[in-house]
Amino acid sequence: MHTVLLVDDDPSLLRLYTRVLENLGCTVATAPDGREALTMAPVLCPDLIITDVTMPKMDGLELCRALREDAALRGIPVIVHSALDAVVTPPGVAFLRKSGDLKEFGTQVIRSLSEARLARRLTPAA
Repeated sequence: MHTVLLVDDDPSLLRLYTRVLENLGCTVATAPDGREALTMAPVLCPDLIITDVTMPKMDGLELCRALREDAALRGIPVIVHSALDAVVTPPGVAFLRKSGDLKEFGTQVIRSLSEARLARRLTPAA
């Protein structure tokens, strides 16, 4: 079972995406902003982080930068999702437009988890 940290300041989207992720067999933890997510990530060690861009306290892109600066967290795959049309994400971060297409959302989650699993297998142990 995969653990996903879902970060968004919209409670209705958190509920909707949580249901989709749970239907995919994921355990879901939620945070209302990037600052709280950054506090939760080292404790949860999630397999995937999905974050909105526009949030109070710390936005999703700031969260991505903070995750990449932390050696223990930089390997966690991230999906940035936004209603904005043009978002420049950091390298290695997937972008998903908030289109309401839950099948596309689920497909991207499965793809990101599969790619992360493959990368872990191919990375030599330290």
